[in-house]
Amino acid sequence: MGWIKGEGETEDSYKISKIAAHVPDLVVYSTLTNDIPYAENFHGVLLFADVSGFTNLTEKFSLSSKKGYGADELTRTLNSYIGEIVSHILDAGGDILNYAGDAILALWTVERIQLSEVISLVVKCSLNIQDQCGVRETEVGCQLKVKIGISAGKLSKVIVGDEISQYFVVIGRAVDEVRLAEGLAVASTIILSPNAWELCERDNIAIDPIENERAVKVRYIKREPRFSVEKYQESIGTHVEHENVTRDCVRKASRLMPNAELEKTFRKYIMKTVLQKIDDDQPLEYLSEMRPATIVFVNMQFQGRRE
Repeated sequence: MGWIKGEGETEDSYKISKIAAHVPDLVVYSTLTNDIPYAENFHGVLLFADVSGFTNLTEKFSLSSKKGYGADELTRTLNSYIGEIVSHILDAGGDILNYAGDAILALWTVERIQLSEVISLVVKCSLNIQDQCGVRETEVGCQLKVKIGISAGKLSKVIVGDEISQYFVVIGRAVDEVRLAEGLAVASTIILSPNAWELCERDNIAIDPIENERAVKVRYIKREPRFSVEKYQESIGTHVEHENVTRDCVRKASRLMPNAELEKTFRKYIMKTVLQKIDDDQPLEYLSEMRPATIVFVNMQFQGRRE
């Protein structure tokens, strides 16, 4: 999703907004610290949206590359589809933690007593995604579909790195459970993890049980969530200065006031190639690249971890 410079913005505020676009709120509004590694516990709700049909779509468009437009059309199609899903998440107050190829991991950071109401909010958000994006026809005859897993509970944010580069990791039972829930889902479905089902407003969410599993499949929601997204967003980042945050602002962090210390911190989380393009004042919509790559996927298992 691109960022367009707004009327009245200074070059400095435009710059920090472009940089913040690559960093989640979990980092943007975290406590600045030089104590690395750093860990912090919190409660939250996770949404894992996984798009299917991506591989088939890529193969179809790769055949079009001989005509000179396959890569561009693939990028446009995916940006449009993923961007629509992201818009639903942001509208519901979610924080995009990571993009993993054709998957999105989003977070709602809340107090323990708010979990049940926020699970209903995330379920409603997921139903909206399935209603609007559940099945999408593409111009090359492939279908894009999305499946969603939801979990909730205690989480830990861990920041590692050095003075030059830093990385954040979110760990905890809820992370394991959102992977489990997504793994149980099929295209166009929503699965609540065991812990999310335990913590949610059970009288408000209609479900179907899953044989031999404690996770459940969401059917529909009975009443609108009571949790106020507007008040939630107002409460975020009150210790950081913003400018002209209006109701139609998609993400509060896009309206940060110029802050050299914050900008320096954010830059540590962004790849050098992306930083170079931002420093060269390239529009965000032109930062995408497509190139051959070899991917190594590492799954770290920790024995005896205490929650």
